[in-house]
Amino acid sequence: MDIRSQLVLEITEQEFLSKEALERKTSKGFLGAVALDDYGSGYNSEKSLLALSPKYIKVDMVIIRDIDTDIDKQQIVANIVKYAHQRGMYIVAEGVETAEELKKVLELEVDLLQGYYLSRPAATPGAINPDALKIIEENRKR
Repeated sequence: MDIRSQLVLEITEQEFLSKEALERKTSKGFLGAVALDDYGSGYNSEKSLLALSPKYIKVDMVIIRDIDTDIDKQQIVANIVKYAHQRGMYIVAEGVETAEELKKVLELEVDLLQGYYLSRPAATPGAINPDALKIIEENRKR
């Protein structure tokens, strides 16, 4: 298997604004997937989503923060999850920092998780928070 097919290129809002930078990154034999970073903040919104058709949509932590108590944020994530899943895309919840946020994003059927509640950033991945693992396992049983 060609290792290039396992790469994920994360597009930030600054890169999306530069057509030349985007073309340089995705040309000359690029075989990997594209991830749209910080969806829902700045320029990375529906316009970027339609133009890039990424494999991964990383929902910005501004939307994930307090999602367990904010019905509007829940609706935004529910809508993007539905859109993405119909198109074979995956949703990443960025900035999951509490058990309540984790439970809510799992309930909303996000695919991948990122945030301090799960594990702290490090050069070498560390252990996942056992409390987070328990919540994830309980969610899988439903």
